[in-house]
Amino acid sequence: MPKSKTNKQQWVVTLSGGRPAHEVAKDLAKSGLKVGNVLDQIGSITGSASAAAVQKLRAVPGVADVSPDHAIDIGPPGAPVTW
Repeated sequence: MPKSKTNKQQWVVTLSGGRPAHEVAKDLAKSGLKVGNVLDQIGSITGSASAAAVQKLRAVPGVADVSPDHAIDIGPPGAPVTW
């Protein structure tokens, strides 16, 4: 079943580096993102928002991209495949 536009999904916001991360986070919150982590050192912000809000989030100054968050698994030690 497809997700409704009102369902919250997890997103990763990649910053462009043109503005301080905490300022971008405030604007993202105003645009519909429930901010999770501000990862200033790597230029990313995580959070949840509806799919309908993504276009608004991408328009925030200082945002380079907004993409779905995915679980990462490095696997057991010695595994031939990571991710």
